[in-house]
Amino acid sequence: MPTLGRGSWIGFAEETTWGTAVSRTNFLSVVSNGLQRTTALTPRSDLKGSSGSAMRRGHFKGFEEAGGSVVVLATYENIGMLCKHSLGTLNTTGAGPYTHTYTLATTLPTGLTMEGKRGTSGAEVFEGCKVSTATWECSSGSEMTLSLDVIAETAATRSASSSPTFVTGERVLHHHSSTLSFDGQTYDLVSFKCTLNNSIARRNFLGSRVTKEPARSDYSSVQMDLSVEAADALYTALHAGTTGDAVVTFASGTKSMAFTLHNAYLTGASDPISGAGIVQQSLTLVGESDGTDEGLKLVVINDAASGTAN
Repeated sequence: MPTLGRGSWIGFAEETTWGTAVSRTNFLSVVSNGLQRTTALTPRSDLKGSSGSAMRRGHFKGFEEAGGSVVVLATYENIGMLCKHSLGTLNTTGAGPYTHTYTLATTLPTGLTMEGKRGTSGAEVFEGCKVSTATWECSSGSEMTLSLDVIAETAATRSASSSPTFVTGERVLHHHSSTLSFDGQTYDLVSFKCTLNNSIARRNFLGSRVTKEPARSDYSSVQMDLSVEAADALYTALHAGTTGDAVVTFASGTKSMAFTLHNAYLTGASDPISGAGIVQQSLTLVGESDGTDEGLKLVVINDAASGTAN
């Protein structure tokens, strides 16, 4: 029988020691799952040949790489642990509703163990998972998704899955009051995309085919790519080099999710005209640190006492 994709999910939990797998505590259904383990088979480099052909003779196992991409639906309650491991720091205040504030940190948390259930087939458990890139995205008429690119140490052999417990969370939908606030103005959004690149890299050494704990190899970066109805004020701000916090907020009742891009400046505000209809403008806002506000803050308000709850 073929493997079907329906029923796919991920499970995850915070590791105490990087690369030491732990039992999964949080479970989410997925939009897509590209987690996998690969092994590079490298041909021998000497000049030994075959007497019957011009083929090489032999190969060896090179590096083993694990990780990949996974996409889940964003909810107000269930993605807190993934947000913490994307940004780095979590602070929770309040007594219901609770305010969970995720901010950027120099050092990412220890890591995650992630289990990927492969539809109607088995599951694969990845250890030592670090978030390389996180992208929150929503457009008019759609649900918000959270896409993660993950670097892992290794994965166990595919086998039967654990028994998940799913907790219902409210999805972040396009009509949940999504606006952009920037330079003293508020703009209705057609589409929203926030991308955080942690700039972490694998670390391969003699003595092992798998990476040591991934570390930053460059500055991290964060930007928002947005679409709005064309506004000359944004075109003016681009050329004026205007800098200020850019805030995008989604809200449903007492629940909300607010993205603050610190010290943001425009690097693009394209609004070409190609017809008689409404002109849209494509914006790119880049955040940076001022030593206090570090580039990105994500504030989630919900009824969960834990900012890493499922």
